[in-house]
Amino acid sequence: MQISFNRPIRAMRSGSRSVVPAAALLLAAGTASAGVVPFSTSEINHWLLVGMGPVNSSGGQPGIGQAVNVNNFELGANKAPVPAPSSFGPGLLGNVPNIPLNAMPVGSGICYRGNVAVTHPSGVFNLQDVGVYGNRGVWTQRALPSADAGTQNSFYNDPNHFPNTFNPTGFTNPGVHNNTGGTGSVVNPGAAVQSTRMDAPNFAGVTGGVDHSALRGEIASARTAINGLAQTGTLNVSGSGGTINSHTTITLGPGLNVIDIVTGGNDFLLQNANLVIDGPAGSGAIFRVPGNANFLVSQANILIGNGGIDLGSVLFYSDRQTNNQHFNFNNTVIHGVAFWTVGLAGGEININNAQGCTQLIADKITLNDVRFCQCGFVPVPAPGAAGLLGLGALWAIRRRRTPR
Repeated sequence: MQISFNRPIRAMRSGSRSVVPAAALLLAAGTASAGVVPFSTSEINHWLLVGMGPVNSSGGQPGIGQAVNVNNFELGANKAPVPAPSSFGPGLLGNVPNIPLNAMPVGSGICYRGNVAVTHPSGVFNLQDVGVYGNRGVWTQRALPSADAGTQNSFYNDPNHFPNTFNPTGFTNPGVHNNTGGTGSVVNPGAAVQSTRMDAPNFAGVTGGVDHSALRGEIASARTAINGLAQTGTLNVSGSGGTINSHTTITLGPGLNVIDIVTGGNDFLLQNANLVIDGPAGSGAIFRVPGNANFLVSQANILIGNGGIDLGSVLFYSDRQTNNQHFNFNNTVIHGVAFWTVGLAGGEININNAQGCTQLIADKITLNDVRFCQCGFVPVPAPGAAGLLGLGALWAIRRRRTPR
């Protein structure tokens, strides 16, 4: 299915069938803005994860326990095939769709952009069996050791590459962008360099007592700006009960697209499908999830296209005023797309079994079995911005055109 925000909606031929994507999914609403995102992300863009909630209710925010809780695998790296087989975890091969040719390839390697910010004065974190690769590490407003809620078997920039080594051998599946070739071996906690442990007494890569006021200020400004932006398009899934369950490509117009998702009172569900978001160079999008809906993903992928758009140009945004799981993803490859829920009402991002490149901002972030690099939402898709990941050809984030 093709959805375009820069040209009239037309029926398309798919084999012998006529496919009309417009009626159920799109209500055209003007054209994209020629301007840039009207807020700064100079501090936001240092972070893969930003957990904003307190342990217990404080300053009008509900208590959420651990602001950042990550179990298994790695932040700031994706040392595995894509989609990862079970031997490398999180076991996505066969449980998510193949990566299509119109998506930008998802690379493997270490990006050193796995930084974590815990911004509330009483916020805490917990890392279990996680390799963290970053240039800042974990910065928490709360002082150590009280900011650490029980980290174990986690290592920062371990030179032995905990939790595993990996040598990618390229794209091995004709007709799709699966990158399933490669070899590697498990690096158990005992084989990691022990001076890089992130728990007491070393706290390698962990800094307590950080003043995060600049970061909190940027997030607050972004919330005000995004809530006030004029809509340029509508993604209407109310006719399907809020669900996209077939492969779908959204083509953005030039500049900033502000797209409101309409679900008819249902949650927004992406299931058993690829959602590819594409557009020309310099384009970007903020998808606003309605205030009465959560965004759910099950055995599906959210990917940037290869038509010119840059990584970090797409944001799914929620300002929902509830303390439930505003984003709940199970079995997914994410590439080049950020997810923020900034209502300061206890909203959570929960992701299980995932890999790719993203940015997550919420009061509470819970991740299980993930391999993530950082693709933060940037104001302007600047030339060379993808190079921030520092993975070169292995990460395959350079501008790349592939026959369709």
